[in-house]
Amino acid sequence: MAKASSKSKSKSKSQVNPKSKSTATDRHAKMLAVALGKGQMPPLTFEMDQYLDECPNEIFAAFDGVVRHMPPAGKDGSLAVGYLFLLQGLLERLRLRSERGYADATDLIAKFQAEVAARVLAGRVDGDILAYISGALEQAKVPASPDLIAASAELGLDDDEDEDQDQDEDMLPADVEAMLDEMLEACGGDPFMLVSLFTQAAYTLPEEVKSTAAICLAQAARPGARAAAVLFLLDASAAVRRAGAIALSEVAASLSPTDLRRLITIRNWRPESERADLDAVIHQARTAGIACAPWDKGTTDTLRASAIDGSAAQAFLLVSPAGRKKRMSSIMTKHGIDEAWSGEPETPSHIELAIGMSGFDAPTCDVSRPYLDRMVSHHLALTIAKGGAPSPGLLQVAETVGGVDWQPALIDFREALAGLIADLPGNFLDPDEVEIALADSDTLIDLDSIEESWFEDDADVARVVAGMADRDEEAQVASLLRGILDQRRHKWAELFVRIALWMREAPDGEYPDWADLAVVARAVWEGRDLAEIGLMRSIAERTLDVLADQQNI
Repeated sequence: MAKASSKSKSKSKSQVNPKSKSTATDRHAKMLAVALGKGQMPPLTFEMDQYLDECPNEIFAAFDGVVRHMPPAGKDGSLAVGYLFLLQGLLERLRLRSERGYADATDLIAKFQAEVAARVLAGRVDGDILAYISGALEQAKVPASPDLIAASAELGLDDDEDEDQDQDEDMLPADVEAMLDEMLEACGGDPFMLVSLFTQAAYTLPEEVKSTAAICLAQAARPGARAAAVLFLLDASAAVRRAGAIALSEVAASLSPTDLRRLITIRNWRPESERADLDAVIHQARTAGIACAPWDKGTTDTLRASAIDGSAAQAFLLVSPAGRKKRMSSIMTKHGIDEAWSGEPETPSHIELAIGMSGFDAPTCDVSRPYLDRMVSHHLALTIAKGGAPSPGLLQVAETVGGVDWQPALIDFREALAGLIADLPGNFLDPDEVEIALADSDTLIDLDSIEESWFEDDADVARVVAGMADRDEEAQVASLLRGILDQRRHKWAELFVRIALWMREAPDGEYPDWADLAVVARAVWEGRDLAEIGLMRSIAERTLDVLADQQNI
């Protein structure tokens, strides 16, 4: 689960030698190329994880590697993809650091995109390479900069067009249609694959181009095109979603029963202010006599969920029957639906191999279907509250496993905590037992492999810690507990509740310490002195260790 991890940076003293960072980039790219050439997903090793954290400036070397080796100009496509994987990983780590308020990461991302844009405008990067870089930015969830978007648009202009003509007019619908036809042919008519590929390739293009794509697909007669237009209603851009809804309203009578079912589902997966547009399309389709296709009864043979890490990320791995084969799906959550996808049907042995190589960093356990539904619904609500929509991949997963009941619904974690407390066994609420549980909560055995990622790491915390460098460690811990951690106690209480709910899902009492963690969560939430809670003290200590390690990089 590399994308969801926020692992502790408390590492061994062996660091990447600054003088050999470029060599490390080349070495990692070659190792990735070998694994990918064998059809394997490379695991996130300790050395790779260390490299991604400690060598952010290597985004430029990784970019150069892609340009140098990618055919047709280059001669080694596998090696180029290895560099591309590194680039994506480095960009993702930078984005996570930028989101935590570190200006150096924000500046480096801007510098990288400015360099790419400059090379595009200088004719040193062609459209094919830019599409790969665009895909890396999209996968890393790094917003494309205005300069890079402008350069991408400039690259798409026809050299014969009048240079004084408005840029939007230069993005010819015919060009977009031709590109979409080629992509639809390559995808075998699969609308989910088409939208996924287009989203990556067009990530750095202006919204107008993406809106044009949604309109072209809605108006096309080719099978699969209109189904893809429906999926554009879950685009990351509100402007693109609106353009798609308007275009579909003009062809509502031609929608398929499956299109209508998807529209009805998508309707509640968008911000409330955007639902009226879809209501109109749905009404027009029904008026035209289109019957809504029923949901297939989806099932799962395997349903596993990871623990929640310090960044609040959690991953779900699902395996569903697909005839004589099986199909693997995944949902990533982090303050919303972060990512979702379903793979192609594979043999059971291939699925087992894929599960073994899935790269989950955090512990996992089997969970119930109601638990999955509850968490997906909660994160759907969080996504919508931010004015966004989940990716079309969530709809594909829903159709694979039968997620007809996935409707946005926030979890009241105070209420969830009350439920946990009501279910506590024995004498857990005896005052003496509570005091022991709080004091010893840093030694809960079940948390050993989980709490490694529980620490505070953002620019505000770094400034606070830097300002008390002259104090001893005990004084620093006490200051964090009274200050930053006290201000964020509800965040940690919610995390403990989520972990306790996950632990209680584990079969055969695999994680019995959920009860102790529920007691800790209640104490944190109700304002107990954090210095009296062993788990909170360990979080403060780990925070100091992580920030000290970062200063040594």
